[in-house]
Formats: sequence, structure tokens, C-alpha cells
Amino acid sequence: MFVNNKIILVFIVGLTPLLAENGDGLSLFEKFLGILVSSALIFSVIKGYLTVNKIWSRRKNEEVANSISIVAAMLGFAVGFPFLLNSIIITQDYFSAAKSLIALFLAGVFTLIGTGYFVDKNRDIAFFTLLGKALKMEGKESGDLISDMIRPKGARKIIDILKKLAAIDDDIAQEEIDLINQFSEKWGIDVPELKPGKPEEVTNLVELKTLVQSYLDEGPDTEVAEGLVDLINLMAEADDEVTAEEAMAVAEFTGMIAHYVSSEKGGDLVMYEVKIVPQGDEQMDAVKEILPDLDVVKDRGGRVFKVGKYFSEDYAEAVCDKYIALGLFSVTSKVKVDLSKD
Repeated sequence: MFVNNKIILVFIVGLTPLLAENGDGLSLFEKFLGILVSSALIFSVIKGYLTVNKIWSRRKNEEVANSISIVAAMLGFAVGFPFLLNSIIITQDYFSAAKSLIALFLAGVFTLIGTGYFVDKNRDIAFFTLLGKALKMEGKESGDLISDMIRPKGARKIIDILKKLAAIDDDIAQEEIDLINQFSEKWGIDVPELKPGKPEEVTNLVELKTLVQSYLDEGPDTEVAEGLVDLINLMAEADDEVTAEEAMAVAEFTGMIAHYVSSEKGGDLVMYEVKIVPQGDEQMDAVKEILPDLDVVKDRGGRVFKVGKYFSEDYAEAVCDKYIALGLFSVTSKVKVDLSKD
């Protein structure tokens, strides 16, 4: 207690000279504040210079010009001018007036750069014409941030997944196109024009699975991920005909998403593992050549290559058939995966 009182006493004694008035009626503390205010004005000038200097060398770059908000720059005039008049006429605070002048100068520079006034190809275009174009462009882009906040995370990849899923059976139905366009418009995403019939690009199941996994790797909300299951089912049933390819894709992707949603909760998940069981050294060498990253492991007394685990039995069988077609003995088996260890 005594030590604390001693510290407080020392603090008061040390502060007293700063608070004491001198001959001109100002304490050292008040003079110190005055110095800080003067310094603040100098710092504002330096800050303004550094801000302009950074962008000035890029003023002729059209992308830089388009990245500046004209409305925000012009609002600088609306805010700065009243403060300037108030500081000069009413309060006669010339430090504040000087800071308002700096703000108005910055607003002017950013307005000129934002209109593209310094861009070479705009040299023969009047300033107000450039201003009108810049304002029109900003009007179109003004909802981009809100749209990005409203649309679900990974929305563009969801649209890409739907596009590829529509082409999985080598035929795009008009109903599938309508569904894709419906969500594209809802989320404000531009998509290339799709035409019913045979797709221009063949969809590969493995590529589509990679795209779905890439979407899940972005960490979407579980509710949105579960909604993707419904979307995938809607897409498969949009033309009232579910092909074998679509059924296989839906089963596999539903399992992938279920795994993602359940991974935080723990528990067990049934998956289907594909194994290649080489019959002799010749097949052993063939597998090592086809799948060089796989290591041979012992399983139930034999040597096997574990190709991977899949969420649907049909998809696992399709992978298995691919290796059987190459003359390799392959099998699928049901396994349980402990999600709490992921």
C-alpha cells in the first residue's frame, strides 16, 4: 500500500511542471498539445504526398483508373468543403482549414485519375464525358460487394459443377440449362451460353469429382454444402431421366458432401475401397508403372495396391472395371472410416 502511494506521489510531482502556467498563461502541457497539433498538420501533408505519390506514377494505367471509386472521391468534396468554410469563417481554426484543403486536394487528384483523364487513349475526350462514363460504370458495379456477401461461398464453383454434371451423359437438356441459368442469375454470375444437345466439351467423372473436392476444400458452410446435394439431385432429375452416369455421379458426390458435413461430428462412415491384387511379378511391374505413387502393402496375407476409397459402390465398381480392362485383378471391399480421426 505504501509503495503504491509513493508511485502516485512521484507521478503527481512529475506532472506538476507540465500543468503549471508560465508567464503567457499557458502551461507546458498546453504548449505540448500545441506542438502536437502543428505536427499533425505536417504529418497530414506528408501522408497526402505519400498517398498521391504511390498512385501518381500509375495514373495512365486504365486498370488503376477503373479501380478508383469516383463517387467516393467526389464525396471528398462534399465533406471537405463545408468543413473548410466552417474552419475559416466560424471557428477560425486555420489548422483544421489546412487539413480540409489537403483533403480537397486529394479528392481532386483521385477524381481526375478515377475518370481516366490521364489515360493516353482518353486524351481527346472531354472531362465531363469521362466523368459520366466513370459514374455509369460504377453504377453497374455498385452491387458487386453486396452480391458477393449474399451469394454462398464457392458459388462460381457450384455453377461449374452443375454445368459439368449436365454434360455427364453427353447430352444437355433444356431443363438443365434453365436450372443453371436460374441460380446464375440469382447469384449474379455470368455463364457462357449453353445450348441443348451434345456438349462442346466432354465431362470426365474424375475431373468432376476433383472439382467437387476443390469446392469442399474452400470450407463452405455445412448448410450450403447440404444444399448442393439437393441441387445435384435436381440437376440429375431435371429432364425426368436419370442416366447411369448421372446416378453414379450423384451417389459419389452425395457421399463426398456427407463426409464433409459429418467430419466435425465424428463417428463412422461406410466407404468402398478399390484394391489391385497383382497376379505375379509381371502384373506387379505393370501396376508400378501405371500408378508409381502407390506402395504395395500386405493385406490378408497377400500383396495389394490400395487405389483409393470412394463414397458410392457404383463409382468404386467403375474404377475397378477400369483396371480389370487393363488385365489387372481388382476388387472392391466395404470399409468403415472413423471420421473423428480425420
